[in-house]
Amino acid sequence: MPGATFLAGDRVDLRTVEEDDLEFLRDHSNDPAIRRPMTFDTPTNLEQQRDRFDDMYADDDAGFLACVDGDPVGYVMLFHVDDSAGHAEIAYWTTPDAQGDGYTTEAVALLVDYAFDERRLHRLRARALESNAASRGLLEKLGFTEEGVQRDETFVSGEYVDTHFYGLLESEWDGVRPSRERSESGEERSESANGEAV
Repeated sequence: MPGATFLAGDRVDLRTVEEDDLEFLRDHSNDPAIRRPMTFDTPTNLEQQRDRFDDMYADDDAGFLACVDGDPVGYVMLFHVDDSAGHAEIAYWTTPDAQGDGYTTEAVALLVDYAFDERRLHRLRARALESNAASRGLLEKLGFTEEGVQRDETFVSGEYVDTHFYGLLESEWDGVRPSRERSESGEERSESANGEAV
């Protein structure tokens, strides 16, 4: 069962990972729908997941379960944190059943807020495979700029795939940071700072 709520969003909360959550992480880390886009190419058992859990909070990394109504639907992580240089990398995934509902966008936006507002970082990095149009679209929607492509960088499902690299500066985030407001019908909707629905 997920731990305490660390960051609360409109529909998604980022909650701490507890030992009871390791089976959820193990099962989804082995799911081809998640492991292939994430480029996990070896199986993960519960003991290996436990080792990762033990290391998760040892450094400056931060991993959270993305939860809807208290139930986990995904995972987001801030890693390779360099406080002196002011940068880090993000990664994220959502369970296949929860994809397409905007949960990943909200969870990643919460993580970016945390990185810039609480960790005082200056720059974030992310990467996505050429074949993962949804992830690339999410990054671009949140203001990340494509900074380069490494051709045939990753071997996935029997073929070499390009990897796209993205970056986001704190000042750029201030211009696209999603705000929450209620529509005339009373439903919550998300907008970026430039007024485009996300």
